[in-house]
Amino acid sequence: MIDELRKSLIEAIEDDWVYFAELKTMIRDITGSADDLLRKAGEAAAQLVRNRAVVPGNLTKAEGFTPWLTSPDESAARIEQEVADLIANDTEPEMGDLCWFDLPNDAPESEEGPAATQ
Repeated sequence: MIDELRKSLIEAIEDDWVYFAELKTMIRDITGSADDLLRKAGEAAAQLVRNRAVVPGNLTKAEGFTPWLTSPDESAARIEQEVADLIANDTEPEMGDLCWFDLPNDAPESEEGPAATQ
């Protein structure tokens, strides 16, 4: 599943930044199951960040995407903790909650990727 998710996420990021909650939909589409999507999305996001496939950050009107200034391991741990807090509070993330994702600066981009369109 993680390889399919990575491919789907990278394709989506080439069009626009992706927010964390979108991972749940991607996982449901890949697996055909809606079971435990928040936990699965948190685990997958942490793995993809640790593997440097994507970079988490915040999105603001003034600055656009701003990557977190933490290491991949620290960023992944933050995602894991925030997802654990959401699960413990029985809260679902909405658009913009937790983080947004972009491709790393050294990732190959098409001419229509985020750098060209945003």
